[in-house]
Amino acid sequence: MATKKNFLVTPGEPVGVIAAQSIGEPGTQMVLRSFHYAGVASSIATSGLPRLVEIVDTRKKPATPFSYVYLKGKAAKDFDAAEQIVKKISEVRVNDVIKRILENFSKGTIMIRLDEQKLEANELTAKGIASKIEKLIKAECTAQGNSLLIKTHTKAAKQTRAMAVQIGKLTVNGIENAGRAVIKQDKKTEEFYLVTNNSNIGAIMQVDGVDTSRIYTNDIFEMYRIFGIEAARNTIAKELNIVLREQGINVDERHLYILADAMSASGSIKNVGRRGLSGEKESIFARAAYEETIKHLINAAAFGERDDMKGVTENVLVGKQIGLGTGTVTLAIKKEDISKISEKKGKK
Repeated sequence: MATKKNFLVTPGEPVGVIAAQSIGEPGTQMVLRSFHYAGVASSIATSGLPRLVEIVDTRKKPATPFSYVYLKGKAAKDFDAAEQIVKKISEVRVNDVIKRILENFSKGTIMIRLDEQKLEANELTAKGIASKIEKLIKAECTAQGNSLLIKTHTKAAKQTRAMAVQIGKLTVNGIENAGRAVIKQDKKTEEFYLVTNNSNIGAIMQVDGVDTSRIYTNDIFEMYRIFGIEAARNTIAKELNIVLREQGINVDERHLYILADAMSASGSIKNVGRRGLSGEKESIFARAAYEETIKHLINAAAFGERDDMKGVTENVLVGKQIGLGTGTVTLAIKKEDISKISEKKGKK
């Protein structure tokens, strides 16, 4: 457990530079590999360098979003109760229960044959799906046994095909964009929790039996929207730690916190590139040292900007001593001491 003493540093220590090296250097040794997430069908989790790039570039949506949904009350210990919550959360789209789809362009109709076994597994009926389709896209849809007949009121092949694709993506059960949920069990506490292969924690939190105090997603921006900037900062640090440890790389968590703090200090999430932290530095030379060198120097000259040379990058760039480490100390000598030294030299 980290204590206050563990976080203390020597005055003048260049913590930013050390953090950058501690994360960047092992980051170059990462292998481009991914792994299947156990229990979640068709889910391959992004890991290694691609995931690290996703985090520091602050991509709006991760390539493989996951949510971890902890349960409370009876559902935390009872598998059947947990399964009922899974049915409320797991997203079922029309495509998930389709056996065959037939488009008749001359008549402007779409015939969808539903899979009986999949309907039973998801506790759905053809009539129920038909009413949801009518409600969601306002199309004329009738159930005929385990088949659906949709009238598009157009004979244009393009519009008929577009409607067929749209219908296939409609959510008919569960929470939209929540993905498929599976039940897992914590080996230590023996409590049940859910893992979903998508992320919509705002809606999932509304389901009875979900522990809203422990819900988590690897989608940094969603954590920011739901819980605020502090939660986003913690998520950045946690996800960086997960990526590095999966690769067998141990980086002190203090370095990860510095990067997470820098990315979230403004109250919003910023990337480390030219459109984020590097591009918004006060120093002209620091901005120019990263990318778009000429642009920054021309703009600075045109607007008469001044660089106070207080940072590390700009001082290294022009060959000056940085104000960190031994550079934080300035040697001074009193006038009377100079005269004493001169007298001693004269006597010799």
